[in-house]
Amino acid sequence: MRQRRIRLIARVSCRAESRGEERPLALTIGGRRIGVVDILEHALVAAAEAGAPVRARFTVELEDGSVVLLERSLPAGEWRVWRIDGR
Repeated sequence: MRQRRIRLIARVSCRAESRGEERPLALTIGGRRIGVVDILEHALVAAAEAGAPVRARFTVELEDGSVVLLERSLPAGEWRVWRIDGR
């Protein structure tokens, strides 16, 4: 099945872990808060070029059953959010 990414405008609510890493708890999309049920994948992604920021990337399942990809430049960049559509 082919996947495609659909960019979303959303606010990501997080909780700081003991090591200072942030873990996503919920997304707010169009005024509706949708909780994160499960973190399916988490990775720190380093850029190939020197000096480029490291990115935290999460693939999460939401309460409504959708799967989204969350990505943020570290240490405090803006979140980018995509819905993963498997159709």
